[in-house]
Amino acid sequence: MRATYHPIKTTLAVALALGAVAPGAASARLNLNPTPALPAPAPPAVQVIRVAAPAGFDWADAGIGAAGGLGLSMLAVGGGLAIAQHRRSTPRRSASRTASAAR
Repeated sequence: MRATYHPIKTTLAVALALGAVAPGAASARLNLNPTPALPAPAPPAVQVIRVAAPAGFDWADAGIGAAGGLGLSMLAVGGGLAIAQHRRSTPRRSASRTASAAR
């Protein structure tokens, strides 16, 4: 049975796996200096901030987010294509060639 190689499916699987792992790694926090068990401090006083009117949709922030997403997707697709091209350019040896070369 011969295994078939599907570069698009492999690239998509890698991109989805990285996309699923990245948010979890970005939100992880590790407390390197834990404090000993002390009584809990009093909660801070509540400060109320009032906003006069909503400013509306910020197109500059949306553009930055869209450009970042586009850049990351282009990087993922380019990396996948580079890997696929690299694998396609390496010569494959068939079993008959290998067996005849060993004689």
